[in-house]
Amino acid sequence: MSEIKERKIAVVGLGYVGLPIAVAFGKRQRVIGFDINLGKIAELQNGLDRTGEVSPAELKSSDVHYTYQPSDLKAADFIIVAVPTPINEAL
Repeated sequence: MSEIKERKIAVVGLGYVGLPIAVAFGKRQRVIGFDINLGKIAELQNGLDRTGEVSPAELKSSDVHYTYQPSDLKAADFIIVAVPTPINEAL
């Protein structure tokens, strides 16, 4: 197994950006998928993506551990943050 494959990736925020990223990496290696929405985590664990970005077959075939527990992120070597960013028109 290569050194890169042994590194664990986490994706924080499993919306229309984060979920496809987690699933794409999950096709190659184990990924931690984190979101604060417990309902969303339960749906993803059951193969349902309400954003429609990822099919049930893709969810099932990827190696993503869906969690709402922040402590699970400690196992990650890399963390990708994909959360909503408020836009301030004054900036």
